[in-house]
Order: sequence, then structure tokens, then C-alpha cells
Amino acid sequence: MRENSPYDAARDVERPGNNQSTGTNIKKIAMFYAYARPYKLRVLLAVLSVLGAGGIVLGFGRLIKTIVDQGFLFEQNSQLLATLVGIFVGVALLALFSFGRCYFVSWLSEKMISTVRQDAFNHLLSLDVSYYEQVRQGELVSRLTTDTSLLQIVLGTSLPIALRNFVLLLGGLVLMVVTSPKLAMYTLILVPVIIFPAMLFGQRVRSLSKLAQDRLGDLSGFLDETLSHISTCQAFTHEAIDKETFHGYTTSAFKAAAKRGLQRSLLTSFVMAVAFAGIGMLLWVGVHDVQMGILTSGTLSAFLFYAIIVAGTAGSYSEVFADLKRASGAADRLMEIFMVRSSLRKKRSKKMQYLPSHGTVAIHNVSFAYPTNQERPALTNVTLSVNPGERVAIVGPSGAGKTTIFSLLMRFYEPQSGSIYIDGHDYRDLSLHDLRHRIGIVPQEPALFSTTLYDNIMYGRPDANMKDLWQAVQIAQLEEVIESLPYGIHTHVGTRGVQLSGGQKQRVAIARAILRNPRILLLDEATSALDAENERAVQEGLKYLTSTRTTLVIAHRLATVLNAEKIAVLDHGIIQAVGTHAELCDQNSLYRRLATLQFSDGLNLQPQSHKNVA
Repeated sequence: MRENSPYDAARDVERPGNNQSTGTNIKKIAMFYAYARPYKLRVLLAVLSVLGAGGIVLGFGRLIKTIVDQGFLFEQNSQLLATLVGIFVGVALLALFSFGRCYFVSWLSEKMISTVRQDAFNHLLSLDVSYYEQVRQGELVSRLTTDTSLLQIVLGTSLPIALRNFVLLLGGLVLMVVTSPKLAMYTLILVPVIIFPAMLFGQRVRSLSKLAQDRLGDLSGFLDETLSHISTCQAFTHEAIDKETFHGYTTSAFKAAAKRGLQRSLLTSFVMAVAFAGIGMLLWVGVHDVQMGILTSGTLSAFLFYAIIVAGTAGSYSEVFADLKRASGAADRLMEIFMVRSSLRKKRSKKMQYLPSHGTVAIHNVSFAYPTNQERPALTNVTLSVNPGERVAIVGPSGAGKTTIFSLLMRFYEPQSGSIYIDGHDYRDLSLHDLRHRIGIVPQEPALFSTTLYDNIMYGRPDANMKDLWQAVQIAQLEEVIESLPYGIHTHVGTRGVQLSGGQKQRVAIARAILRNPRILLLDEATSALDAENERAVQEGLKYLTSTRTTLVIAHRLATVLNAEKIAVLDHGIIQAVGTHAELCDQNSLYRRLATLQFSDGLNLQPQSHKNVA
């Protein structure tokens, strides 16, 4: 198994949001009941059903007293017959109220959790990219599925049971005092003996519940990453190591869950032992009072009925309390998501949506370092301007900061200093939707979704018509690919487009960007995965496309730099020179070296030492 890293040691402390207080346990869960406000009628019906069911159960105690004291002498006591009829009516009403309780509470809890999941997902979509660099996507999936399911169980089962049991407990105690004050006094002595240890056990259960959920999130994150990169795992024969690592995660999750289960079991058994020991004591005292003539047998039977209800409800509170503590851990993890705020939105001072777009880009003295590596600047004092319709190539060695410029233009991050202007406006004054609607991007590693080819292309502009769609397909040279698929453009491409080749996926990404019809086009070497023939065809299509819009392209190939009006040379986050291909070959040594290494097949460039050789 791999050696633990500093990340592993600190993960419980450094989870996003873990250091933020989210209130007391009950408040955390009660906050989610705000989702029930739109359904007040159903809430009222659910509460009435709970109260009605509890009241009928308590009424059976009086019937028991009457039956035991008077016996089954129907012909001698017509009132007893009416009492027995009342029992059947009560049972029927109890069934009706129980149906109402189960149905309305279940409907409410499912609806509430469905809305919680939707709100959490909506919130996650609003967070900036830097947040996702600090969490595993699998853990977020665990929070939106496992944690919400756990919360649903509490909201839909545990808390309604707690309400019903509260009615039974309170009503049972009152009727116990009415039935026999002496026996009721003995019963009340047991209450603190049950409550205080239950609180201590419950606190331990809560902390262990959150730990167990965190461990399950770690497991889900590792599982998601491994299965997402299964080809890499198998290509490097990493199966044995991954099996051992996964075993470590499952073991950690099991140990945390087992500790939680132990504490919960101790809590339940303690409460049950104390409660039923108390009933035994009450039975001994009560039988003695019946023998002395202080109580009737019916009174003792009714009291024991109430005592069993009170003991049972008190005992169930240990389960409910444990569930609440467990759900509190889940609520913690959900609230951590809601408490995270996007730094981008805080910095936006105003909105200017739907302004005309011409495609002007101006970057002024921009410096930037990634949040996860603040000590190493990715860009330093970068200045670059692009006119409408201009094609600019950005070249430089790996790690120079080329992709970082694209990330800043998309406002996935914001620069620590300097400014970026789009169409003459500080891009922080534009809404994120308006800004990104002006831009189309083709990443070097295209992202495809597990749906049809049609849906993947239409992702660029869902409201596009079929004419625009097929024009994008034609420019991206996807027609032959579509014809070869079993269901044409409506063929499912598989998880992450696994059924398509790398070049085909890249053409899908190009078609998606073309369909978006943006004023600004960002191409992260969009044809790098294509063969020479398809690249030439796609380049012709892109040449037509880029002639009418502003284009910035990260260049590694000859065709890209030759088609650019100007080229920016980037190294270690600093723009060293800007010019045409010919100017840079003469004036910039880094560009000439890159051209010699990367473009020498078509530039007739030779190292200086080979010139004028006799």
C-alpha cells in the first residue's frame, strides 16, 4: 500500500468548509425543514395524522382499565358492549391516521430532499474552478447521494417518529400521574438516569457518524478516479496497487462505521435495560398495592400499559437520537457545500449583459498564480491585445502559461493583478454568462458526455437549428464519422466518448465550438489529434470560421503559426516577444529554437553551425 502523504494526514482538517461553524445539531437538520414551507397543507395533514394516531393509542389505556375491572359480561353491562365497539372504531381510525402519517411524511421528505439535491447541484455549478481543485468529484457525488439519503431517512422517518413518540411520552406521563401518582413518581426518577447517558453516547455517535461519512466520501472519490482512468490503470499494470489502496479505504470506512455502530448499540441497550428494569420495579410495587387494596387490577393494567408506552418511546428516543446525530454529520457535509462561495462572484461589481460583441481582447499587466501554488507565478506582467477578427498564435515550451491565459479569459480564475478587457469592458463587469457566451473554446483534451453525438454537438448551443448543426458538422469534417455510426448522429458515444477515437472526439469539440458561433474563439491546438489529411480539411474549415471572428490559438504545429497575423512567444509566464513568423525567426532566439525543434519539417530552418559549410 502506498505511503501516506501530507494530504492524507490533513484531509480531515482541510476539507473545504470543515473549519466553518454550521450551528448546533438540531438547527443543522431543522434548517432543511424550510424546504417544506411551500407544502403547508401536507405538513398540516401529516402533523394531524401523527397527533391523531398518538391520541388513539393513549385512549386504549382507559379501555383496558374498564375491561379488566368489569370483565366480559355483555348481558350484564350494555355499556361494555359499546366500549368494545369503540375499540374497533379506534382501530379503524388508527389505521387511517397511520396511513396519513406514512404517506404525507414520506411524500414531504422525498420532495424536500429532491429540492435539496437540486439546490446543492445548482450551487456547485456556480462555484469557480479552484474549488474543484481541492475536492474529489467522487466525494461530492457521495454528499449529494449518500448524505442526502441519510438526511431523507431522518426527515421522513426518525423525526416524525420522534414527534409521535413525544405525544405518546407526554400523554403517557400525564395519564400515569392521573392513574397512580405514587407509581408515576417512581417512574419520573428513572428519566434523568436515561437522558444524561444518552446525551453522552449521542455526542460520540455524531462525531463518529461524520467521520464515517468522510471515509465513505474518500472511498467514493478514489473509486471514481480509478474507474474513470481504467485504461491507464491497466496499461501500467497498477491493478494490484489500486486493489490494496482501495482495501485501505474500505478498511478505514469499516472501522469508522463499526465504532459508530458500537456506540449506537451501547446507547440502545443501555436505555432498554434501564427502561425495562424500571417497569419490573413498577410491576412489583403495583402488585403489592393491588394486594393491599390501594389499586384495582384494571388501574394497575392501565398504568402498566402507559408505563410500557413511556418506556418504549423513551427507548426509541435512543435510536432517534442516534439517527439525529448521524444525520447531523451528513447535514454538516451538505452545509459545507452551501457555505462555499465563489470568489469570482464576490468581486463582480455590476452586470452589463447582452452588450454588442466585436471580439476585442486586451490583457494589461496580468500576473497570476494558481491558488494551490501561490509561490510560483504562472503569469507575470502579461500584456497582449487582439483586434476584432485577428488570429493570434501563442507559442512557448510546456508550462510556459499558454493554457493559463485561456483559463483567465474564460474567467475560471481571476488575476491577482492587472486587468482583462473584452470589447472595451473590464470583464469583471460582465456577468459570467455574458462573458462566456461571447467565447467558444476547443480544449486539447475534449470533454464528451455519455449521451448521443447529437447531444454532444448541440451542447455548444442547445437552441441551434438543424441547418446550423449540419454546417458545424461539415466544417469539422464529421460527416464520414456520422455515416459510419450505427445510428448516425443519434449514436451514443459512451462514457467520455470512449467509442470515438481521439481525432473524432476532437472534431466533435470543434463542431461544438463552431455551432456556438462566438465572437472570440480559443483553440488549444484543436487539430493536434488529427492525421495530416483530416487536419488539412479541418484547417480549411477553421480558416473560413476564423476569418470572421477573433481567434487565439495555442500553437504547436506549422500550419497554425503560418496562418496567424501575429505570434506571442511565452516563456515562464512572461511574453518575450510579439510579431510575425518572419520577424520572430530573425529577432527571437527562443522562437527560432522552438521553430527549429517543432516546425523544421516545413520551415527550411537549419542550425547556424550548418550554414556556409565548405
